[in-house]
Amino acid sequence: MTTSAHPRPATRRSRNLSTVPAPEAPDRAPRGGLAVFWALAFGLAWVPWGAAWLLGGDIADPLVFALYALGGCGPTLAAAVLWCTGRRSPRTARWGAAGRWLPAAVGIGAAPAVVAALVTPLLGGPTTDLAAGVAVVTAAGGPLLFLLVSLLAGPLSEELGWRGYAQPRLRTRLSPLATSVVLGAAWSLWHLPLFFLTGTWQSSLGIASVEAALFLLAMVPLSSAYWLVSERLRGGVPAAVALHLVGNVALTVLAVTSPVAMAVYVGVVVLTAVLVHLVTRPGTPRH
Repeated sequence: MTTSAHPRPATRRSRNLSTVPAPEAPDRAPRGGLAVFWALAFGLAWVPWGAAWLLGGDIADPLVFALYALGGCGPTLAAAVLWCTGRRSPRTARWGAAGRWLPAAVGIGAAPAVVAALVTPLLGGPTTDLAAGVAVVTAAGGPLLFLLVSLLAGPLSEELGWRGYAQPRLRTRLSPLATSVVLGAAWSLWHLPLFFLTGTWQSSLGIASVEAALFLLAMVPLSSAYWLVSERLRGGVPAAVALHLVGNVALTVLAVTSPVAMAVYVGVVVLTAVLVHLVTRPGTPRH
């Protein structure tokens, strides 16, 4: 790398994603603990979910629901346990850059479900059943309670683990693309027991359905969007939580469940992942 003896005057920074400052140097990134994290994240989720299934598997039952809720916190609980044993905490979000990562998280989170709702009828699929989405919000106790439950169930219960603990450690070894694939595959696999608990959104799809396969497949490319907002745009865990929240709410309210809608949803997610890695030019893996 060459340098000039006379530095150039400062110029206005481009808004292009390729000019966003690169993530912190690898020697400052947290290392270690991934094997233990995977064991805890899966064990703290699958053991309660397995117990819930043995007790009948219907989350309408209070005890089953308690086990279901406990298992949903597996990734975040795993990270908390490891932090308490001395593992480094995740980097904090750059709140000064929130004007960049927050709109990206909201937009990317909502786009797949919104596009699916708009395009599906044009492809011969069912129209969006907004009444069903409103019914879910009403059953949750209204918009505020619905948003609170949506925030706790998924965004906060998972992202401190997935994007707060696992992603930074994977990035000390892998490129952004490889990190997204590995973490997305683990994230997808982690959800499998939910298909066997009656009353979950996953069980409404059916484990052997096309919709279920598309849902699980989507998590691999979707992880690229989480990498973009949390690491590349410096949003950290808050950005991942925002993306997760908006994505879940959009899927629920717009009732994206038909095979055609899910196929469009996955298509948008894959296109987003491709654009993320083309536009950001992530470069070589960090070692």
